[in-house]
Amino acid sequence: MLKIGNVRVPLCDGVSRRSFLEAGAASTLGLSLPLLNRLQAAGAVDESKAKIKNCITIFLVGSPGHLDTWDMKPDAPENIRGKFKPIKTNVPGIQICEHFPRMAKMMDKVALIRSLHHKTGASHENGQRWMMSGHDYSEANKQPYMGSVLSRVFGPKGALPSSIILPVKIGNTGTSTPHGQESAFLGSGHEPFFLGGDPALSTFKVANLEPPAGQTEFRVDARRRLLKDIDDVQRRVESGSTLERDTAYARAFNLLTNPETKQAFDLNKEPDKLRDRYGRNTLGQSCLMARRLVERGSRFVTINHFDTVFGISCWDMHADGGSLNNTYADYEHLLMPQFDMAFTALMEDLEQRGLLKDTVVAVLSEFGRTPGINGRGGRDHYPSAWTNFLAGGNIRGGQVIGSTDKLGAAPHDNPIEPPRIVASIYHAMGIDLETTMMPGPGGRPVRFIDADPIRELS
Repeated sequence: MLKIGNVRVPLCDGVSRRSFLEAGAASTLGLSLPLLNRLQAAGAVDESKAKIKNCITIFLVGSPGHLDTWDMKPDAPENIRGKFKPIKTNVPGIQICEHFPRMAKMMDKVALIRSLHHKTGASHENGQRWMMSGHDYSEANKQPYMGSVLSRVFGPKGALPSSIILPVKIGNTGTSTPHGQESAFLGSGHEPFFLGGDPALSTFKVANLEPPAGQTEFRVDARRRLLKDIDDVQRRVESGSTLERDTAYARAFNLLTNPETKQAFDLNKEPDKLRDRYGRNTLGQSCLMARRLVERGSRFVTINHFDTVFGISCWDMHADGGSLNNTYADYEHLLMPQFDMAFTALMEDLEQRGLLKDTVVAVLSEFGRTPGINGRGGRDHYPSAWTNFLAGGNIRGGQVIGSTDKLGAAPHDNPIEPPRIVASIYHAMGIDLETTMMPGPGGRPVRFIDADPIRELS
């Protein structure tokens, strides 16, 4: 027997499309409002009990070294502990790197998870998929991004897409495998909306928010009417609505024609002083835009801090002298100050606007970096131990969950794998992970995630 919500469905002969829909789950073509209501009626999803309404993830592409940031080992040998020193925070007993002075003053709002690890390879893409979907990679069974799943379950709150990624999609980070920010079998209607530009540039414009050259408002409206006519015919031959199911069309028209949508992306509406506080750089302005988007109805916003690791200053500190030549100097003078400003500005801004209680901010990365400093003065990929953290919403801050050994080489207690962070976000947003399933490839019901939430977080 399969339990979907409070309904039991026999599985010995498989789940038919009809019985699956009658149980309150969604068809493979999209989750319409009536179906969401049926899931809620079955007790599988209860948005009224959700502890958070929004999630902003800051994904540190390239991955900072845990020993140099949030899990420092000042008593370890010199080639382990690195060049930076720890400082006290506003929570007794918790120390972080000296180059995060603003963050140190709000550690009471942050829950550090120092015992993250996975065992499926040290490529950037492996870690990206783990943290963005909660699943390992399978070419035959690609898994959807967290934002796409939440889009599927809840749908949009307004004209803006439920799931948005800033500023651009992740590009080349080493292999050609997916990065975990795709809708996969959930379909194009739940693909995240990619901003497609740098909001820190004075010339910034959101890609695809203007009709293509030659496409007048009359022609756009004509295409909308054509879609409605097709939908009317579709209704006569089978139940359901094309417009309800293919949300990709509706989203495209909303973005093109709704003036409020365009204003949501306009940072010129913000005071210069506030923009300065976030930092006049890509990360800072992306964090500011993320606040504007959740304020206006987007449920899940991810900020990619970098779209590649090659030929730029980023967290991937191999110090190889070539295209991966990031060093301690990059950390100290560029990356850490940028992050410290942007993260703390986002937290302060959300709190001042009354949004922090409903919004979790999750800072995620692919892996840690080697405990031993390499011969070039950098650190290499290390998925055996690292630190990520969550703040805001229902998160119980001022704590450290798990720990690593004296060298930061492996979890010492409470080892935590990436799917548990994803499960914690789903659970906090009101999804009953024990009873709720969603249609997977071919309509076959699958669990959201095979992991339990981290109970210490809330």
